[in-house]
Amino acid sequence: MSKQVFYVGIDVGSKELVATVEGRRPRCFKHSQAGIKAMVEWAEKIAAGTALQFCMEATGVYGYSAASRLYREHGCSVSIINPAQIAAYAKAQLRRTKTDFVDAQVILSFAASQKPPLWKPESKALRQLYLLVTEADRIRQEQNQWSNREHARKYQEDLPDIIKKSRKAVQRTLQRQLEKIEKAITDICNQDNEIKQQVQILCSIPGISNHSAVHILAYGKSALYKLNRRALTAHAGLAPAQKQSGTSINGKSRIAKQGDRRLRKVLFMPALVAAYHNPILKSFYQKLLERGKPKMVAIVAVMKKILLMLRAMLIKKTMFNPEYTLDS
Repeated sequence: MSKQVFYVGIDVGSKELVATVEGRRPRCFKHSQAGIKAMVEWAEKIAAGTALQFCMEATGVYGYSAASRLYREHGCSVSIINPAQIAAYAKAQLRRTKTDFVDAQVILSFAASQKPPLWKPESKALRQLYLLVTEADRIRQEQNQWSNREHARKYQEDLPDIIKKSRKAVQRTLQRQLEKIEKAITDICNQDNEIKQQVQILCSIPGISNHSAVHILAYGKSALYKLNRRALTAHAGLAPAQKQSGTSINGKSRIAKQGDRRLRKVLFMPALVAAYHNPILKSFYQKLLERGKPKMVAIVAVMKKILLMLRAMLIKKTMFNPEYTLDS
Protein backbone atom coordinates (compact mmCIF):
# COMPACT_ATOMS: atom_id res chain seq x y z
CA MET A 1 0.00 0.00 0.00
CA SER A 2 1.46 3.35 -1.09
CA LYS A 3 2.09 6.04 1.47
CA GLN A 4 -0.46 8.86 1.41
CA VAL A 5 0.95 12.24 0.39
CA PHE A 6 -0.50 15.71 0.96
CA TYR A 7 0.49 17.86 -2.03
CA VAL A 8 1.03 21.62 -1.87
CA GLY A 9 1.19 23.55 -5.15
CA ILE A 10 3.32 26.72 -5.13
CA ASP A 11 3.56 29.49 -7.70
CA VAL A 12 6.92 31.13 -7.03
CA GLY A 13 7.54 34.84 -7.44
CA SER A 14 10.43 37.08 -6.47
CA LYS A 15 8.47 38.68 -3.60
CA GLU A 16 5.70 36.22 -2.75
CA LEU A 17 4.73 32.57 -2.85
CA VAL A 18 1.19 31.57 -3.73
CA ALA A 19 0.43 28.19 -2.13
CA THR A 20 -2.65 26.05 -2.46
CA VAL A 21 -3.88 22.68 -1.17
CA GLU A 22 -6.83 20.53 -2.10
CA GLY A 23 -10.15 22.01 -0.99
CA ARG A 24 -8.71 25.37 0.10
CA ARG A 25 -8.32 28.74 -1.59
CA PRO A 26 -4.74 29.71 -2.49
CA ARG A 27 -2.90 31.78 0.09
CA CYS A 28 -0.03 34.25 -0.32
CA PHE A 29 3.16 34.21 1.72
CA LYS A 30 6.20 36.46 1.57
CA HIS A 31 9.16 34.97 -0.26
CA SER A 32 11.39 35.19 2.78
CA GLN A 33 12.65 32.95 5.56
CA ALA A 34 9.72 33.95 7.79
CA GLY A 35 7.23 33.60 4.95
CA ILE A 36 8.37 30.10 4.06
CA LYS A 37 8.23 29.08 7.72
CA ALA A 38 4.65 30.39 7.94
CA MET A 39 3.72 28.48 4.76
CA VAL A 40 5.09 25.21 6.15
CA GLU A 41 3.22 25.67 9.43
CA TRP A 42 0.01 26.48 7.54
CA ALA A 43 0.34 23.36 5.36
CA GLU A 44 1.24 21.10 8.31
CA LYS A 45 -1.83 22.25 10.20
CA ILE A 46 -4.11 21.39 7.27
CA ALA A 47 -2.33 18.10 6.50
CA ALA A 48 -2.85 16.94 10.10
CA GLY A 49 0.09 14.56 10.19
CA THR A 50 0.01 13.44 6.55
CA ALA A 51 3.37 13.59 4.74
CA LEU A 52 3.78 16.88 2.86
CA GLN A 53 5.22 17.31 -0.63
CA PHE A 54 5.72 20.85 -1.93
CA CYS A 55 5.61 21.16 -5.71
CA MET A 56 6.69 24.10 -7.88
CA GLU A 57 7.92 24.98 -11.35
CA ALA A 58 11.60 25.40 -12.17
CA THR A 59 11.76 29.20 -12.11
CA GLY A 60 15.48 29.84 -11.88
CA VAL A 61 16.99 31.42 -8.78
CA TYR A 62 13.62 32.21 -7.18
CA GLY A 63 12.37 28.65 -7.37
CA TYR A 64 15.71 27.20 -6.28
CA SER A 65 15.82 29.53 -3.26
CA ALA A 66 12.36 28.48 -2.09
CA ALA A 67 13.01 24.77 -2.74
CA SER A 68 16.38 24.87 -0.99
CA ARG A 69 14.94 26.50 2.13
CA LEU A 70 12.06 24.04 2.27
CA TYR A 71 14.49 21.12 1.95
CA ARG A 72 17.36 22.31 4.17
CA GLU A 73 15.67 24.40 6.85
CA HIS A 74 12.39 22.50 7.25
CA GLY A 75 13.24 18.99 6.01
CA CYS A 76 10.33 19.03 3.54
CA SER A 77 9.87 16.83 0.50
CA VAL A 78 10.09 18.99 -2.63
CA SER A 79 9.43 18.45 -6.33
CA ILE A 80 10.59 20.83 -9.05
CA ILE A 81 8.62 20.43 -12.28
CA ASN A 82 9.54 21.41 -15.83
CA PRO A 83 7.45 24.50 -16.77
CA ALA A 84 6.74 22.97 -20.20
CA GLN A 85 4.92 20.10 -18.48
CA ILE A 86 2.80 22.51 -16.46
CA ALA A 87 2.00 24.57 -19.56
CA ALA A 88 0.98 21.46 -21.50
CA TYR A 89 -1.13 20.22 -18.58
CA ALA A 90 -2.92 23.59 -18.29
CA LYS A 91 -3.59 23.56 -22.03
CA ALA A 92 -5.00 20.03 -21.82
CA GLN A 93 -7.37 21.24 -19.09
CA LEU A 94 -8.49 24.11 -21.39
CA ARG A 95 -7.35 26.70 -18.86
CA ARG A 96 -7.84 30.15 -20.38
CA THR A 97 -7.03 32.24 -17.31
CA LYS A 98 -3.46 32.67 -16.12
CA THR A 99 -2.92 34.24 -12.69
CA ASP A 100 -0.70 33.33 -9.77
CA PHE A 101 -3.65 31.70 -8.01
CA VAL A 102 -4.62 29.68 -11.09
CA ASP A 103 -1.00 28.64 -11.71
CA ALA A 104 -0.70 27.34 -8.14
CA GLN A 105 -3.88 25.29 -8.62
CA VAL A 106 -2.61 23.87 -11.92
CA ILE A 107 0.68 22.84 -10.28
CA LEU A 108 -1.26 21.18 -7.45
CA SER A 109 -3.52 19.32 -9.89
CA PHE A 110 -0.51 18.18 -11.94
CA ALA A 111 1.34 16.95 -8.85
CA ALA A 112 -1.66 15.04 -7.51
CA SER A 113 -2.21 13.26 -10.83
CA GLN A 114 1.37 12.75 -12.04
CA LYS A 115 3.18 12.28 -8.70
CA PRO A 116 6.46 13.97 -9.70
CA PRO A 117 9.77 12.64 -8.33
CA LEU A 118 11.39 14.21 -5.30
CA TRP A 119 14.09 16.83 -5.75
CA LYS A 120 17.37 16.97 -3.89
CA PRO A 121 19.79 19.91 -4.06
CA GLU A 122 23.22 19.48 -5.60
CA SER A 123 26.33 19.52 -3.45
CA LYS A 124 27.75 22.92 -2.55
CA ALA A 125 30.85 22.31 -4.68
CA LEU A 126 28.79 21.38 -7.74
CA ARG A 127 26.53 24.43 -7.33
CA GLN A 128 29.57 26.68 -7.03
CA LEU A 129 31.14 25.06 -10.09
CA TYR A 130 27.97 25.76 -12.07
CA LEU A 131 27.91 29.43 -10.99
CA LEU A 132 31.61 29.90 -11.78
CA VAL A 133 31.36 28.26 -15.21
CA THR A 134 28.28 30.29 -16.19
CA GLU A 135 30.00 33.49 -15.04
CA ALA A 136 33.15 32.64 -17.02
CA ASP A 137 31.06 31.99 -20.14
CA ARG A 138 29.26 35.31 -19.64
CA ILE A 139 32.56 37.19 -19.45
CA ARG A 140 33.82 35.44 -22.60
CA GLN A 141 30.64 36.52 -24.36
CA GLU A 142 31.21 40.10 -23.24
CA GLN A 143 34.81 39.92 -24.45
CA ASN A 144 33.60 38.84 -27.89
CA GLN A 145 31.13 41.72 -27.96
CA TRP A 146 33.82 44.24 -27.02
CA SER A 147 36.13 42.74 -29.64
CA ASN A 148 33.47 43.15 -32.33
CA ARG A 149 32.88 46.75 -31.29
CA GLU A 150 36.61 47.41 -31.35
CA HIS A 151 36.76 46.17 -34.93
CA ALA A 152 33.97 48.57 -35.92
CA ARG A 153 35.59 51.49 -34.09
CA LYS A 154 38.70 51.19 -36.25
CA TYR A 155 36.69 52.75 -39.06
CA GLN A 156 35.52 55.72 -36.98
CA GLU A 157 37.39 58.94 -37.64
CA ASP A 158 38.52 61.35 -34.94
CA LEU A 159 37.87 58.91 -32.12
CA PRO A 160 38.87 60.66 -28.86
CA ASP A 161 41.82 59.14 -26.98
CA ILE A 162 39.73 58.87 -23.79
CA ILE A 163 37.40 56.43 -25.52
CA LYS A 164 40.33 54.32 -26.71
CA LYS A 165 41.81 54.23 -23.20
CA SER A 166 38.42 53.46 -21.65
CA ARG A 167 37.83 50.53 -23.98
CA LYS A 168 41.28 49.08 -23.31
CA ALA A 169 40.74 49.42 -19.56
CA VAL A 170 37.42 47.55 -19.78
CA GLN A 171 39.00 44.76 -21.81
CA ARG A 172 41.88 44.42 -19.32
CA THR A 173 39.40 44.27 -16.44
CA LEU A 174 37.36 41.56 -18.14
CA GLN A 175 40.49 39.50 -18.79
CA ARG A 176 41.67 39.82 -15.18
CA GLN A 177 38.26 38.79 -13.83
CA LEU A 178 38.12 35.84 -16.22
CA GLU A 179 41.53 34.64 -15.05
CA LYS A 180 40.44 34.85 -11.39
CA ILE A 181 37.25 32.88 -12.07
CA GLU A 182 39.11 30.25 -14.10
CA LYS A 183 41.52 29.83 -11.19
CA ALA A 184 38.55 29.36 -8.83
CA ILE A 185 37.17 26.71 -11.20
CA THR A 186 40.52 24.91 -11.19
CA ASP A 187 40.68 25.09 -7.39
CA ILE A 188 37.22 23.50 -6.98
CA CYS A 189 38.08 20.73 -9.45
CA ASN A 190 41.29 19.98 -7.54
CA GLN A 191 39.95 20.33 -3.99
CA ASP A 192 36.63 18.46 -4.25
CA ASN A 193 37.43 14.76 -4.55
CA GLU A 194 34.18 13.79 -6.27
CA ILE A 195 34.39 16.50 -8.94
CA LYS A 196 38.10 15.77 -9.44
CA GLN A 197 37.36 12.08 -10.06
CA GLN A 198 34.48 12.89 -12.41
CA VAL A 199 36.63 15.27 -14.47
CA GLN A 200 39.30 12.58 -14.78
CA ILE A 201 36.70 10.05 -15.91
CA LEU A 202 35.32 12.37 -18.59
CA CYS A 203 38.78 13.39 -19.80
CA SER A 204 39.60 9.71 -20.39
CA ILE A 205 37.09 9.73 -23.28
CA PRO A 206 38.94 10.60 -26.53
CA GLY A 207 37.52 13.90 -27.75
CA ILE A 208 36.74 15.42 -24.35
CA SER A 209 39.20 18.02 -23.06
CA ASN A 210 39.43 19.30 -19.49
CA HIS A 211 37.51 22.44 -20.51
CA SER A 212 34.68 20.38 -22.03
CA ALA A 213 34.61 17.97 -19.06
CA VAL A 214 34.20 20.81 -16.56
CA HIS A 215 31.43 22.40 -18.65
CA ILE A 216 29.59 19.09 -19.06
CA LEU A 217 29.66 18.54 -15.30
CA ALA A 218 28.61 22.13 -14.55
CA TYR A 219 25.65 22.15 -16.94
CA GLY A 220 24.67 18.49 -16.62
CA LYS A 221 25.06 18.39 -12.82
CA SER A 222 23.76 15.26 -11.10
CA ALA A 223 21.32 14.62 -13.96
CA LEU A 224 24.26 13.02 -15.77
CA TYR A 225 24.18 10.00 -13.47
CA LYS A 226 20.79 10.19 -11.72
CA LEU A 227 18.48 10.21 -14.75
CA ASN A 228 17.85 7.11 -16.82
CA ARG A 229 19.03 6.95 -20.44
CA ARG A 230 15.82 8.22 -21.99
CA ALA A 231 15.31 11.01 -19.47
CA LEU A 232 18.91 12.19 -19.81
CA THR A 233 18.63 12.27 -23.60
CA ALA A 234 15.49 14.40 -23.29
CA HIS A 235 17.16 16.58 -20.63
CA ALA A 236 19.91 17.45 -23.13
CA GLY A 237 17.40 18.07 -25.93
CA LEU A 238 18.80 15.22 -28.02
CA ALA A 239 15.64 13.09 -28.14
CA PRO A 240 14.19 12.64 -31.65
CA ALA A 241 11.00 14.49 -32.57
CA GLN A 242 9.10 12.95 -35.48
CA LYS A 243 6.03 14.36 -37.21
CA GLN A 244 3.95 11.69 -38.91
CA SER A 245 0.22 11.27 -39.37
CA GLY A 246 -1.46 8.97 -41.85
CA THR A 247 -0.08 9.24 -45.37
CA SER A 248 -0.21 13.01 -45.80
CA ILE A 249 2.20 14.07 -43.06
CA ASN A 250 5.60 12.44 -42.88
CA GLY A 251 8.14 15.05 -41.84
CA LYS A 252 11.82 14.52 -41.24
CA SER A 253 12.89 13.47 -37.77
CA ARG A 254 14.70 16.19 -35.86
CA ILE A 255 16.02 16.56 -32.32
CA ALA A 256 13.47 18.03 -29.95
CA LYS A 257 15.75 20.83 -28.65
CA GLN A 258 13.53 21.13 -25.57
CA GLY A 259 16.31 20.37 -23.11
CA ASP A 260 19.30 22.30 -21.82
CA ARG A 261 20.75 24.20 -24.78
CA ARG A 262 24.04 24.81 -22.96
CA LEU A 263 24.65 21.10 -22.35
CA ARG A 264 23.83 20.35 -25.98
CA LYS A 265 26.23 23.08 -27.13
CA VAL A 266 29.14 21.87 -25.01
CA LEU A 267 28.70 18.31 -26.35
CA PHE A 268 29.03 19.42 -29.98
CA MET A 269 32.80 19.98 -30.19
CA PRO A 270 33.71 16.75 -28.31
CA ALA A 271 31.42 14.88 -30.71
CA LEU A 272 33.12 16.49 -33.70
CA VAL A 273 36.55 15.45 -32.42
CA ALA A 274 35.38 11.99 -31.34
CA ALA A 275 33.92 11.29 -34.78
CA TYR A 276 37.49 11.21 -36.13
CA HIS A 277 39.64 10.21 -33.14
CA ASN A 278 37.55 8.07 -30.75
CA PRO A 279 38.02 4.41 -31.79
CA ILE A 280 34.42 3.51 -30.93
CA LEU A 281 32.58 6.58 -32.11
CA LYS A 282 34.61 6.92 -35.31
CA SER A 283 33.30 3.57 -36.50
CA PHE A 284 29.77 4.49 -35.42
CA TYR A 285 29.99 7.83 -37.27
CA GLN A 286 31.32 6.26 -40.48
CA LYS A 287 28.54 3.65 -40.51
CA LEU A 288 25.92 6.39 -40.30
CA LEU A 289 27.52 8.22 -43.23
CA GLU A 290 27.61 4.98 -45.26
CA ARG A 291 23.87 4.61 -44.64
CA GLY A 292 23.33 7.98 -46.26
CA LYS A 293 22.84 10.06 -43.11
CA PRO A 294 23.78 13.75 -43.42
CA LYS A 295 26.93 14.74 -41.52
CA MET A 296 25.07 16.90 -39.01
CA VAL A 297 22.60 14.10 -38.25
CA ALA A 298 25.53 11.74 -37.68
CA ILE A 299 27.26 14.26 -35.38
CA VAL A 300 24.08 14.63 -33.30
CA ALA A 301 23.93 10.84 -33.00
CA VAL A 302 27.55 10.89 -31.76
CA MET A 303 26.62 13.59 -29.23
CA LYS A 304 23.91 11.31 -27.86
CA LYS A 305 26.30 8.33 -27.69
CA ILE A 306 28.89 10.41 -25.81
CA LEU A 307 26.23 11.52 -23.35
CA LEU A 308 25.11 7.95 -22.64
CA MET A 309 28.69 6.73 -22.53
CA LEU A 310 29.77 9.27 -19.94
CA ARG A 311 26.60 8.52 -17.95
CA ALA A 312 27.57 4.85 -17.69
CA MET A 313 31.16 5.73 -16.79
CA LEU A 314 30.12 8.18 -14.06
CA ILE A 315 27.72 5.64 -12.55
CA LYS A 316 30.31 2.85 -12.57
CA LYS A 317 33.18 5.27 -11.78
CA THR A 318 35.36 3.71 -14.47
CA MET A 319 37.67 5.20 -17.07
CA PHE A 320 37.13 4.92 -20.81
CA ASN A 321 37.61 1.42 -22.17
CA PRO A 322 38.33 1.12 -25.92
CA GLU A 323 36.91 -2.41 -25.80
CA TYR A 324 33.54 -1.01 -24.68
CA THR A 325 30.77 -1.50 -27.23
CA LEU A 326 27.91 0.92 -27.77
CA ASP A 327 25.37 -1.85 -27.31
CA SER A 328 26.63 -2.94 -23.87
